[in-house]
Amino acid sequence: MATVSFNRLASLRSLVIDDQAGMRQNMRLHLGQLGMTRVDQAATPDEAIQFVERNSYDVVVCDYNLNKETNGQHLLEYFRSHNLLPEATIFIMVTAESSYSSVAGAAEFKPDAYMIKPLTATKLAQRIERMLDKQNTFLPITQRMARKDLAGAIAACDDLLAAEPKWIVEILKLKGRMLLDLRRLDEAKVLYQSALALRSDLVWATLGLAKCEVMAGQAEKARVMVEAVLARNTQYIEAYDLLANIADSVGNDDAALDALSRSARIIPSAPRSRLVGDAAYRIGDLAQAEDAFSQVVKLSKGSLTGQASDLLSLSQVYIDNDNPEAALRVFNGVPSRFTDSAAFMAAQAAAQAQAHVKMGDMAAAEEAFEAALRHGAEVRGDDAALMMARAAFALGQDDKGAELIAGAVKADHENRALVGLARRVLSSAGKEELIGELIDQSVDHCMGLIAEANALMRGAQFEASVARLEEALQNMPDNTAVLQAAAQIYLLWMSQKGVQDEYVKRVTSYLGKLDRLIPGNERVVKMHLFLQRTLNNNNPKKT
Repeated sequence: MATVSFNRLASLRSLVIDDQAGMRQNMRLHLGQLGMTRVDQAATPDEAIQFVERNSYDVVVCDYNLNKETNGQHLLEYFRSHNLLPEATIFIMVTAESSYSSVAGAAEFKPDAYMIKPLTATKLAQRIERMLDKQNTFLPITQRMARKDLAGAIAACDDLLAAEPKWIVEILKLKGRMLLDLRRLDEAKVLYQSALALRSDLVWATLGLAKCEVMAGQAEKARVMVEAVLARNTQYIEAYDLLANIADSVGNDDAALDALSRSARIIPSAPRSRLVGDAAYRIGDLAQAEDAFSQVVKLSKGSLTGQASDLLSLSQVYIDNDNPEAALRVFNGVPSRFTDSAAFMAAQAAAQAQAHVKMGDMAAAEEAFEAALRHGAEVRGDDAALMMARAAFALGQDDKGAELIAGAVKADHENRALVGLARRVLSSAGKEELIGELIDQSVDHCMGLIAEANALMRGAQFEASVARLEEALQNMPDNTAVLQAAAQIYLLWMSQKGVQDEYVKRVTSYLGKLDRLIPGNERVVKMHLFLQRTLNNNNPKKT
């Protein structure tokens, strides 16, 4: 048995998710035998979400088969993508032996454990105790990672390697990822090479070396390494993702689409098909985009994993393919959680306006576009703004279309996908001559604003500098470049003048939003580290 006692298990709070009352009660009895008396039960995915939103759980035991629309894998994906489960929560997926291989093989979001029916209290105890042992062992690392102290976490990895060699593979994998985040490429290469010396079949280590080459500007060398991995193991999904990223880094959209398409054939899931649809649409392959988005909607219909953007994307592809009737049918029976969003309602009305124009019903098109403008009064730089621009151009309202395009680009001018779609909107509307005026000038405007703020900071005009950026964020709150510039200026000021609580709150807010908008961004990671060092080196001053 593992080292954690049943007394430790007795303190845990758990949630059992199963659509069959008898199975829920049976699982509750098993957990009770382990001393776990705080056990909640959910019969449906919606109930499970309500429990997780209200409470914090140490253990979640979920049956794979829940209902015909949403299975346990869908639910786990929802929890992870919405950050509803704490990192320390143990998620156990329960499935029948006959379906284990297909369930485990097709998982994008991996649970902490799969367990095969029938279960016993002893089997549950052994599995939970082992995972708790690992959590406790890795605590010095995970605590530092939670504080964005990656350098400290790497040092903790080295300490753990000496003390707990049985976890060597997991520790090396974690350490390598953090070295890449900090761009300590020489150290990362040594680590991955040492891992491969231990076991030559560690694919993650080979891919780690490929990532080092990408960061060093050796995209072709990295591509060859990844293709070699796939030649030996065609099922390794992370390799396809890296291949797509490599292609994207050199602007090879066709190669990126090919890599994503290959991964979707391995795991034909909604997230995979969504990536294929987006990539196909970017290069103008409407047939493949239609197939992909149709698959997304089919796979996620009635499921919690369905996204409003799936319906909007499929509708737009139908419009571009001159099938306006199908575009309108997409919106039959839209879930209420989508219609509660003003951005979705604006985009839906914009799509309907375009469809009515295609069908020659201009009165209905005008009415739909007016609805789009009402719902989209606060819409800035997302797909809704671009769909509204498409509708405006279709109706001959070129000035409004140009205004919407410029606003969308200014809202997040460093978003390559958004800017690319903005160019496509203008091209498809026959407005190529406006690309330079609307897109390039919008990008120049944002870059000039940031340059002006930086110049003010260099001139020791801190208040004027941050005021300029704060004003910009009022109009474009999700512009990642402006958010980074504002965070950097506050950080520089505090590193020189001392920490102030209000400025710490602002920087933390900016970085939190950036973590959501551009997760894993190297510059943002470094700013987290800089903030941590600044807090460690200064005594907070009350404002």
